[in-house]
Amino acid sequence: MQPPDTINVLGYSGSHMSLIFESLSCLGFPGRICIIMHDNTRYFDAPFETGLPFSVVKHSELSRMPEGLFFFCSNNPANKKFLFSFFAKKWNIEEGSFTSIVHPSSIIASTVKHKQGLYVEPLSVISAYATVGFGVSINRHCSVGHHNVLHDYCSIYPGSHLAGDVEVGHAATIGPGTTVFSGLTIGENTIIGGGSVVTKDIPANVLAFGNPCRVQKQMVSATEQSTII
Repeated sequence: MQPPDTINVLGYSGSHMSLIFESLSCLGFPGRICIIMHDNTRYFDAPFETGLPFSVVKHSELSRMPEGLFFFCSNNPANKKFLFSFFAKKWNIEEGSFTSIVHPSSIIASTVKHKQGLYVEPLSVISAYATVGFGVSINRHCSVGHHNVLHDYCSIYPGSHLAGDVEVGHAATIGPGTTVFSGLTIGENTIIGGGSVVTKDIPANVLAFGNPCRVQKQMVSATEQSTII
């Protein structure tokens, strides 16, 4: 597939942009980047240097949908869901309007099936026959085991390891340095705290952490999830 001439990055996080620019530079991205901020987002100088051309604009300053493909500037599942819902209503964008960014040092098996909006940072592996949903983020040094199912918007934070036949629910978060044993299910919207060892299924809409991982709190709203992540 030909790379897009323009990638429109939805949202703004200086630290996350630095990672996106690094991956695009390593991929030899030939186009330009437009960072589209929500009007309520506070802009601050991005902590990176890049030779790639980019611009920053608030969405209200655009009279029509920009050309090119789209991408999320966030690891937070709640933020990704909000950004997609907002801009889908504003411009009628669809999942197929998004591109994926995979750092060249990462490996995706040939039998993996994934939707658009996938972000994979350096030195990660997605193993054979995994299925990956829309808007999934997999951070650096992660391993996603064979036959895993990662549902839409979920995020796997750095250094996490998912064994085979694991299912991670819609908009769930796996915190950094987590290990998930084979054949387990993490429920939708659930947050697994960093450094956890998951040895049993974890239900939906909870905060869980520890070794072994145990449910610590019932999550009551998307806002609460956003503040914890």
